[in-house]
Amino acid sequence: MADGWMSRIDGALAQRRREQTYSERRALSGGNARLIRDGNRQYLNFSSNDYLGLARHPEVIAAWQQGAAQAGVGGSGHVTGYSLHHQRLADWLGFPRALLFTSGFAANQALVAALTAFGDHILADRLSHASLLEAVMHSPATLRRFAHNDADAMQRLLRRDCAGNRLVITEGVFSMDGDRAPLPALAEITRAAGGWLMPMVSASSARKDAAAPGRRPAGPAGGHLWQGGGRQRRCCARRRWPNTYYSSRVI
Repeated sequence: MADGWMSRIDGALAQRRREQTYSERRALSGGNARLIRDGNRQYLNFSSNDYLGLARHPEVIAAWQQGAAQAGVGGSGHVTGYSLHHQRLADWLGFPRALLFTSGFAANQALVAALTAFGDHILADRLSHASLLEAVMHSPATLRRFAHNDADAMQRLLRRDCAGNRLVITEGVFSMDGDRAPLPALAEITRAAGGWLMPMVSASSARKDAAAPGRRPAGPAGGHLWQGGGRQRRCCARRRWPNTYYSSRVI
C-alpha cells in the first residue's frame, strides 16, 4: 500500500515536470520587502501581497513587538485567548466585539459556514475572489452566480423560490479587475428581498476609501451595517496581518 502511495506521488510530480508546472520554492533573503535578494542578485518584488507596504513598516513592527510582549503569541480565542487588546480593537472600530483571523481565506470560510445552512441560497458575483468561492463550495447552501456587477441579474436570482435565507456575496473593489461593485444598488435590492449582502473589502479598496492617517477607515472599508428582515447588527471580520485586511458586512 505504501508503494502505491509513493508511485502516485512520483507520477504526479513527474507529470508536472513534463508540463513545466512544477513549482520549487526558493529561500530568499530580506523577507517580504520591495527589494528581495536571491544569492548575489537583487530584484524588485512585484509578487507580494503587501499592497500597502506595511509589512516592514517600523511602526507596525514595533506595535507587533509590543503586543507580543504584553499578550504573548498564542492562545485560542475560544477559551482564554480573547484579551483586552481585542476589545480595544473592537472599540476603536466601533463594534461590540472583534474576531481576528490569520487570513482572509480563513475569515471567509468561517463567515460563510456560520451564516448559511441547507436550503439557503448564496448569490455570488462571477468575479468574486477565489477565497469567497472556495468558502461557498464548502457550504451546504445552493450557489447561484450572477453576471459581474449586474444588479438586475442578481435581482432575478433573488426572485427565485428559496426555502431558506439568501446571502449575496461580492467584493467592494475587485482586485484583479480594478472596478467597484455597485454596493448601494445591491444593498437596496438585497434588503427588499429580505436577504443579506456580504462584500469583501481588501487592502486595495481600503487604500482608496481610508480615512486620514491614524483614524479608522470610513465607508466600505470601515464600519459596516448588517441588516436583514428589519433587524440590524454590527459586525466586522478582519485579517490579522498588517499588509492586508478583509472586512465583511451584511446589509
